[in-house]
Amino acid sequence: MFSAAVALLGSPEFVCAQTATVASAHSVAIEGTWIPEAYSERLLTADGTPPPLTDEGAAIYAKHAAARGERDRQYDRTLWCAGAGMPRMMFLPYPFEIRADGEYVGFIYGWYRWHRMVDMTGRPADPILPQTMGYPVGEWDGDTLVVKTVGLSDETVMDAMGLPQSDELTLTERIKTLSDGRLEVRFTIDDPRYYSRPWEAVKTYRRASDVTVGDDVCPDRLVLGEDSIRNTLP
Repeated sequence: MFSAAVALLGSPEFVCAQTATVASAHSVAIEGTWIPEAYSERLLTADGTPPPLTDEGAAIYAKHAAARGERDRQYDRTLWCAGAGMPRMMFLPYPFEIRADGEYVGFIYGWYRWHRMVDMTGRPADPILPQTMGYPVGEWDGDTLVVKTVGLSDETVMDAMGLPQSDELTLTERIKTLSDGRLEVRFTIDDPRYYSRPWEAVKTYRRASDVTVGDDVCPDRLVLGEDSIRNTLP
């Protein structure tokens, strides 16, 4: 009887069930609605310095920054309600909701019906063609959700100033709740075309249990004469 119990505890089925239980407990901690604690139109590194652009990247960024005041600036697709892409979607001043369901972790965003589904099955990403939200796969590292995204489009930028990204970008997010209840996301940007080395940005979010993620319809904002994306936190 004892040996049978030991065999059961060591079986793949028991290990998988135990792993799923632990993952479920961790997912509960990050589930819910979150709002960025701060918003800036300029993305900086975790230590508050400008990202380490290559010469090519710096030239593109300078061109974009010079056009920042133009209403029809072409580098910012959000002006005509096209997708902000990743990682910029995580930086917008809107609430978003995280839901864990079976083999996926979903992110539901408050700006213009955008969402993404993180594949938690352990299968590698299989990009067919570049997408603005890319192809995210995730796994748990203790209490931290690690999301790796490849297959990202080079048609989007990382901030309102036009910080560039190429289709060579690999985006890694480390997502966890802090001891004070806030959500922390550490973004590692690895884009050898536009950046001389991988670099990190950090954002924190406060839980907003009383907020429902609505649908900020971009075309409706334009009809009203408003900016496509608001520039202040709710």
